[in-house]
Amino acid sequence: MPHDPLNSAYARALLELAQAENAVDRAAEDLFRLGELLKANPTLLQFLKDANIAKEGKRQALADLFQDRVHPLVLDMLITISDLDRAGRLAAIIGEFTAQASAARQKVSGEIVSAVPLDPATLQRLAAELSRVTGKNVDLLPRVDPSLLGGAIIQVGEQIIDGSLRHKLEQMKLKLLQ
Repeated sequence: MPHDPLNSAYARALLELAQAENAVDRAAEDLFRLGELLKANPTLLQFLKDANIAKEGKRQALADLFQDRVHPLVLDMLITISDLDRAGRLAAIIGEFTAQASAARQKVSGEIVSAVPLDPATLQRLAAELSRVTGKNVDLLPRVDPSLLGGAIIQVGEQIIDGSLRHKLEQMKLKLLQ
């Protein structure tokens, strides 16, 4: 989606509020998880976009779903965007916030997808090594995908490192078929 000043404005407003409360990292993590939730459950986004559902009903549903699960600033932003019938912009706003927060923190966000949950020490070592290699402060957000079978896929910016067992088996299969 091309750059949209309205999405940037929402993201910037949330970033400024999060900075004031020293909650940028928490808001970024909550928004990342929210983005994953919206990808996995498109019916949630359809619910938020549905003009036939009363705003009060959407507010209550959001509060029931996210109260005490996300930072209050993130919940307030969700409610505001829903109230203004702009839920279709959520993915873009989340992307804008991530980019703006990373720039503000002089960090680059990355994602590590592994077959099993990784312990915090392993995540920290991987982030430190990626920071050394990229020359940027890398913030890794973990996600588990058992279909990888083993190993991990790391994405930092546009760069993807696929060290998954599934990928290696697919490469072996291609070599054997040649």
